[in-house]
Amino acid sequence: MFLIAAACALSASLGGPGRATGQSAATALGDGRRAPAGVFSGAEGALSVPAVVLADPGVRVDGRLDEPAWAEAPLLTGFTQFDPSEGIPASQPTEVRVFVDDEAIYFGIRALDAEVGAVRATMAERDNVTRNDDYVRVILDTFHDSRRAYVFSVNPYGVQQDGIWLEGGRGNRRFGPPIDDNPDFIWESGARIESWGYAVEIRVPFKSLRFPRLPVQSWGLQITRRIQRSGYEQSWAPSFASQPNKLAEAGELAGLRNLDPGLFLEVNPALTARRIGELDDAGRFGRGGVNPDFGLNVTYGLTSNLTLDGTFNPDFSQVEADAGQIAINERFALFFPEKRPFFLEGTEIFGLPTQLVFTRTIANPIAGAKLTGKVGGLSLGYLGAIDERDGSDDVLVNLVRVRGDVGATSTLGAVYTDRTEAADVFNRVLGADARLVFRRRWTLELQTARSWDDDGGGLSAGQLLTARIARASRGLAFNAELEDIAPDFRAESGFIRRIGDTRAQGRLSYNWYGRPGAFVERVGPAFEFETFWDHETFWDGGRWKEGEARLQASLSLRNNFTLFLTASRGEFRSPAAAYEGLVSGPAENPRPFRPDPALFEGLYGLRVFFFASGLERVRGRVTLEASETPIFDRGLGVPVAPADQRSVDINLTLLPTTRLRADLSLRHESLYRKLDGALHSKATIPRLRAQFQFNRALFVRGIFEYRSQESGDLFDPGDGSAVALCGDDGCSVRTGVRSNEISVEGLISYEPSPGTVVFVGYTRRLEDGDAFRFRDVRTQADGLFAKVSYRFRR
Repeated sequence: MFLIAAACALSASLGGPGRATGQSAATALGDGRRAPAGVFSGAEGALSVPAVVLADPGVRVDGRLDEPAWAEAPLLTGFTQFDPSEGIPASQPTEVRVFVDDEAIYFGIRALDAEVGAVRATMAERDNVTRNDDYVRVILDTFHDSRRAYVFSVNPYGVQQDGIWLEGGRGNRRFGPPIDDNPDFIWESGARIESWGYAVEIRVPFKSLRFPRLPVQSWGLQITRRIQRSGYEQSWAPSFASQPNKLAEAGELAGLRNLDPGLFLEVNPALTARRIGELDDAGRFGRGGVNPDFGLNVTYGLTSNLTLDGTFNPDFSQVEADAGQIAINERFALFFPEKRPFFLEGTEIFGLPTQLVFTRTIANPIAGAKLTGKVGGLSLGYLGAIDERDGSDDVLVNLVRVRGDVGATSTLGAVYTDRTEAADVFNRVLGADARLVFRRRWTLELQTARSWDDDGGGLSAGQLLTARIARASRGLAFNAELEDIAPDFRAESGFIRRIGDTRAQGRLSYNWYGRPGAFVERVGPAFEFETFWDHETFWDGGRWKEGEARLQASLSLRNNFTLFLTASRGEFRSPAAAYEGLVSGPAENPRPFRPDPALFEGLYGLRVFFFASGLERVRGRVTLEASETPIFDRGLGVPVAPADQRSVDINLTLLPTTRLRADLSLRHESLYRKLDGALHSKATIPRLRAQFQFNRALFVRGIFEYRSQESGDLFDPGDGSAVALCGDDGCSVRTGVRSNEISVEGLISYEPSPGTVVFVGYTRRLEDGDAFRFRDVRTQADGLFAKVSYRFRR
């Protein structure tokens, strides 16, 4: 009721530069062709473009822009920069043509550049464009509701990257717009580098889009461009940091009439085969026989705005192994993103401030179904699956999500998740959420949920509450969040790292900007804090148990170089009850282990982050950190002893040619006990991922990763005695762990379009006796796999 009440309360030609005018009349030319249907300058506010329909355009999507049809289309000009400077003319001009025919929408783009030799472009794999290359991006808000839009990006070689822009979402990266790059659509693109810059042609079939069932409609339209060497970004409709909803800034393509995608049916059968090798009970390595399998995905367009997907025995063999993460001193579960196509496409509606839906919890689905779309102002989502479990009953999973539009840019929604294994074994969650945008700069997000969980031993219930407020601004920005999760709250279909805690977080930042073209583009300080309480302690007004304050300075320089410096001070407090069962001292006369709380107060840290993407052949980011931190008992999650931590995280992308790419990373972390300066733990994970792209569809890739992680026993910082955990079965010393895993992967893949693919791959996992010695390397498992699939569309 609170959420509902709050929502109601806040309810020229392509051959030369275009003219910055609002002219919109089409006139006949002497040769029988029609003159451009208007010139629309974004800088001058001409943001409503009438849809021009050409019955037989005869466009071949090759990036040449030489067909007569392009001269008859409206011309979009007057691009302005929005990063790092706002509202000034774009550093390099951009011109766009747009029209439709009976089956598709077309875009012709001229990205002019005074330094053609500096244009960044690689022959990359699909969906790997925006980090390294120049690109142009088309954003289509087909429901014109400023909440969700299709995104189509193309680099100067015509390589595609697509996805969904979801206002209020988090996107795939920490920085940048809220774009989910995982959905893949079928569309055409072509591009060419010319003497004046580069040209792009795009054709998006209406079958690949969802839109309202209306005789006349308008779509939100935005075009952006990034120049990678400088980091400058520009847009046709002016964009400003003070507007939290970027889709609300877009222009529109008006007067679209009688759009009809026709029958939409996709059938995607897949045939796979694999041969697995592994160790038997006696420790001997052997390989089994070839194991063929068949899977099927079907997509049917119920209407132009509702889609039904079904899958049987979905194949996930194309999934690349997760990159290694350091876990030697980690108390909570690590997050690994979803990569499986069926659970990625069309599921962005399940995004919530607190992740109550995480489809990787569906580990081995036998079959599944999805229904997604929008009816009027109501977005709908359903996902159901049968999850096969070895040695136990299959789990039936049902996920339901609805979200309604409130006012111009706000939303109000509900979610329900259900995992049922038996009549008395289930987990169910019911929740509601709201996203309210008010006074242009402010966004308020609210979420509440209640869970009911029964593992066969009795029913338990718990509550979740989340509130977040943010102020968007180019200068002064602010956000604060409070999240409270009861100890009995369980979301078995989601991912929540910490249960039973109340978390408060806030950030205040200010940015100063240099003049356009200045060496220093942006500089600014920020202050942020994060504090945790036990759930009950928070509501009783007690003291927090864990907290950190951070002071940050950021500096952005010309040509895309960025530096962050962060100084922190943290404290950790755990109640005595949290140490229940831990003992130390002499083995014959142990005493309860209770470290001095003062050991974990005033812990300082310094972090340096450097990012560079302006160089032609090298991109990179480096993080260096030196800090004081507790050594944790990972089982109980309590601090045991203070330590000095040193860590480094290096990520480099090397582009020796336009077709060869190598991603190198090194993660290292060491912990030294303050008690005696001895090394307690260390982890080192080097990784190499090299890929050669023959053309847009065919590539070969190899991956090598070494994961070395080891930790020592836990010791009492007072007297150096071993720490043990005692229970009904006696006491056991809290010993360390050691592992040295090597993984090798190879893949050759041909994918001319999403869903149509042929590939063969090999993977091997090995164990090294001593870290990085390669003297006693033993194979633990391997696998050879192949896949053939084809995406039929009507």
